[in-house]
Amino acid sequence: MSRAPLGVALLLLLVVVAAVPVPIVAIEDVTGSPAISVQSPDNEFLPGEEGTLSVYLTNEGSLQSSGPAQYVERVTTARATTVQVRSGSSPIEVNTGTYPVGNVPEGRTGPIPVSITVPEGTPPGTYRLPVRIRYTYAPKVEYGSGTDGPEYRYVDLAKTYSLRVVVEDRPQFRVVDVDSTARVGSYGPLSMTVRNTGTESARDATLQVSSPDDEVTFGTGSAASEAYSGAWDPGENRTFAFRTRFADDALLREYPLRATVSYTDADGIERTSGALTAGVTPREEVTFDVVNLTSALYVGEPGTIHGTIQNTGPVPVANAVLHYRPTGANVAAVDTEAALGRLEPGAERDFAFEVDVGDGATATDRQLNLSVRYRDPAGNRQTSDELEPTVSVRPERDWLTVTPENATFEIDTDNRLTVRVRNSERAALTDVRARLETEPPFSSESRTAYVQRLPPGDAERLAFAVTVDEDAVPTRSSVTLNVTAERPDGERIALDSYVVPVTVVEDAGASDTTLLAAGVVAVVLALGVGWWWLGRR
Repeated sequence: MSRAPLGVALLLLLVVVAAVPVPIVAIEDVTGSPAISVQSPDNEFLPGEEGTLSVYLTNEGSLQSSGPAQYVERVTTARATTVQVRSGSSPIEVNTGTYPVGNVPEGRTGPIPVSITVPEGTPPGTYRLPVRIRYTYAPKVEYGSGTDGPEYRYVDLAKTYSLRVVVEDRPQFRVVDVDSTARVGSYGPLSMTVRNTGTESARDATLQVSSPDDEVTFGTGSAASEAYSGAWDPGENRTFAFRTRFADDALLREYPLRATVSYTDADGIERTSGALTAGVTPREEVTFDVVNLTSALYVGEPGTIHGTIQNTGPVPVANAVLHYRPTGANVAAVDTEAALGRLEPGAERDFAFEVDVGDGATATDRQLNLSVRYRDPAGNRQTSDELEPTVSVRPERDWLTVTPENATFEIDTDNRLTVRVRNSERAALTDVRARLETEPPFSSESRTAYVQRLPPGDAERLAFAVTVDEDAVPTRSSVTLNVTAERPDGERIALDSYVVPVTVVEDAGASDTTLLAAGVVAVVLALGVGWWWLGRR
């Protein structure tokens, strides 16, 4: 082929290609960035306070060119966000490290909890804490028909912000000392000294103290108690006194105390401090023991209880008094208290109680309820735990037995009644007095008898005059013998009335007269018969 036709062909081909329409490529983009700010609305703290600073992130977004919503969100969202709050030049301590937040879209994100400590003694004022925020974002998204899909790239960014923290000018309180002389199982004073460590005075201040442990109570057994202070200046110590008690089963350990101060600040606002904590340890319990306990108690008569109180506690006590609490109406002490005086640790003191045992008492073992009231070394009045020794009440005693010897009398006669009185117990009796009580048809002109001493097991014969009226009839009757005596301990005992049986019989003299008359008649008849016989001869 020649070159001319070839050139023509190429020219025609170019014309054809130029006549075919070429498509137009359209590329668009969305550009922008996150616009983050940092806030903490609750940013007021007190010196010596540890708390949580709540941090919020606000992302307002920044757009240079807009577009579809999904691409706008892509460029305005901070991704893989981390927050780190630092102390900076402030005295405030930040306890939380880098906090991962994740995506931060437009709007508000939080709260992010950041633990901080404001050291005690930090001057009131406003402090700024640096906040370092790191995140990733896509500053530009390209999209359009000339692309296979949206195209974007990410960049990393780190920015530093600041947060305001206000250390308030307020009263602040701290417990500096706690002391108590109260012992286990007893009452005692508790003193708590509290200092206003703040920078502002407190007015109308009231301290309330309590314990979460029910083995510690206040006042008359309450779980809490309050004390008023009034005005309370910065740096001033106030000591509050409370009456406290440790339970009988409390252990020798430190028990927790909680306290709060309610007050009015300089602006007239009523406030309550944070919880103040402290501890208190009871002192060792003062204890007592009963040793050498003896008793002589019988139903129906007075008796005695003897024993010894020993101070088994760790400290001396003064003005001690042993108190006897009755256990029933039939066994009662004449005097319910016995003075013990001062008792050093290990010292002993004897005691005795006179006890009346009623006729209705039961012969059995009895538990005594004894307690010791005393003053401890601090001068506080205390009462010990109850001491509960046991004594025996024995059955009623038959001190004397009465045996009649001649108690058969004739009608209309004067007689001598004799009885034998025996001491049936193991203790000698003295001043034994017997009195005869009579009722018609009996009477007595000599109705008393006396024995100076009646040893154990011995018997004495007692005689009384008894007259039987002429109107009496043969019968079986009785007279009453009342006996009193003195025991070896000097106690006068009145014994039960003894019934002495008496027999009344016919007059023996009347029967002899009848026999005599019959004899005389027989003799007369015999003589008459004799004379008649002699006359016939």
